[in-house]
Amino acid sequence: MRPTSGAILVAAGTFLIVGAVATPLVVAPALVKVPLDQSSVTISEAQNATVLDFGTLSERNGVNLTAHRAVRGDVKDGNADRAVFNVGVRVIDDADKEITLSTDRVALDRRTAMAVACCAEDINGAPFKHEGLTYTFPFGTEKKTYQYFDNTARKAYPARYVSTEKLQGLTVYKFEMTVEPIQISEIKVPGSLLGSTEQVVNAGRYYANTRTLWVEPDSGVIVKGQEKQLQTLRDGTGADKIKIIDADLAFTEDTQKQQAKAAKDARGQINLLTTVVPVVLGLLGLALVLIGVYLVTRAGRRRPEAALVETDDRPTTDLPSQRSPEPAEESTAPAGGRHAAERTEP
Repeated sequence: MRPTSGAILVAAGTFLIVGAVATPLVVAPALVKVPLDQSSVTISEAQNATVLDFGTLSERNGVNLTAHRAVRGDVKDGNADRAVFNVGVRVIDDADKEITLSTDRVALDRRTAMAVACCAEDINGAPFKHEGLTYTFPFGTEKKTYQYFDNTARKAYPARYVSTEKLQGLTVYKFEMTVEPIQISEIKVPGSLLGSTEQVVNAGRYYANTRTLWVEPDSGVIVKGQEKQLQTLRDGTGADKIKIIDADLAFTEDTQKQQAKAAKDARGQINLLTTVVPVVLGLLGLALVLIGVYLVTRAGRRRPEAALVETDDRPTTDLPSQRSPEPAEESTAPAGGRHAAERTEP
């Protein structure tokens, strides 16, 4: 193989090594992003909940609830940097009676998962600017406190790292956030409902929640979500008088498995770009460089021997004209010398 072939191998190997370094630093961040076409449905259930029957204005106890949350990506409003989600949450009881219904539209950074102001974001159809994390955590989630948005309270609260646990065959980070009782609206109700003698009174609607999230850290996927939600009506003194909803909602086992699979798939793609591809490119590139250097060095050592054969080992039959004495004598004799001697003989 010629020296130029070795040089080509060295160049190709160097290119692959550069690619191995660039893949996790440049390529992976450009490709590992929240998908624009996000599509998922999670189901949470609560046993023995308490809800307010607005038809009779009375509490119902021992109710089983199911919450369906659908997340759909708005591809046309997303781009390389942001994703836009349309979200709907419907809570029903065992009789398929609707307890609550809410909608949400939010834009988020595709890498950090933080909410960004964009794209006619709203809550229940009313324009609203989100903040903090929503529906997912960032790639490479850390053991620290994040700001996580609560749609009912309409503000972000600290979600603090609590511990590392095993869930659905994955190592997950557990985060907890607490929403202290906060008034979210005011409604008119019969005074008798709050123990008042007045026919109609204004009642403050208060909301509190303790939310726990189990997050697969590489992908940021929430494998399990749980919340202990309490909504009440308070009288003028600030005392809770009636419960609108009191429920412990948590992802079902099937939803946890679904989320775990999504986390594993995302983690596999991340591992491919950050570990497998760089290692393969690096090893292949190093092999090509070593082979190329060997070929170049070997060719350089053999070249002097080839030159020696060409100069010293040529056949002597190629040089007869250069060794003939006669032309040499003729060229060195004085002009006319031979004939002058012949003329001096008697």
